[in-house]
Amino acid sequence: MKKFISIVLAVSMGAALMSACGGSTPAESSAAASDTSAVESAAAAQAREAADCEVTDDMQNLFATAMQGFTGANYEPVLFLGTPESNPLGSSFLCSSNIVVPDATPFWAIVTVQDVGDSVTVEDIKVPDFGASSTSETAIWGDNMDEPVLGGWELTEDISVPADVNEAYLEVTEGQLNSEAEAVLATQVVNGMNYCILTCDGGQWKFVFINVSQSGNSLLNIASIDL
Repeated sequence: MKKFISIVLAVSMGAALMSACGGSTPAESSAAASDTSAVESAAAAQAREAADCEVTDDMQNLFATAMQGFTGANYEPVLFLGTPESNPLGSSFLCSSNIVVPDATPFWAIVTVQDVGDSVTVEDIKVPDFGASSTSETAIWGDNMDEPVLGGWELTEDISVPADVNEAYLEVTEGQLNSEAEAVLATQVVNGMNYCILTCDGGQWKFVFINVSQSGNSLLNIASIDL
């Protein structure tokens, strides 16, 4: 009996000492570990999502192989957009592009290449019509690559997202999108400045059009992109 009482006292004192020293019970430790694991998983997922857009050396080589013998225009992949649902063997890229003629207007294009093992080919080239896309639920594509349709929009040379534009993007898309601004593709001077921003929300690439002005920022349109 005395031995039993001694064991109980020892356990009670140990628990009290653990509590006093800021320790935790096994259940609390397990919950904390679970929370830490969840935070680490979220951070890892964000890191993977950011890395997923990078054009790796292997992707660059794949793209260059597909473009061999392709004349009339230059295409430089700047972002990897993933695999189209309709083509599991395809890889889509956002490309900085220009027609090989003097004073040609540069343009953005989404180029899909297909690797079937023994050959790599260009499957599709789409050039955004930013003017039409700014008022449509889905992205609208131009039908003449020699004269890209800008609709009053000026294409950016640098796709990086300025801090103030990113802040405005997060403000106006709160509650509607849960994604980061990946690139600024075009701008338009109207009542301040309009921006066409490329983002990937829930696995769906989209053009997001926003207005940034001194009187307040606003969301103009979201157009889903069908790769």
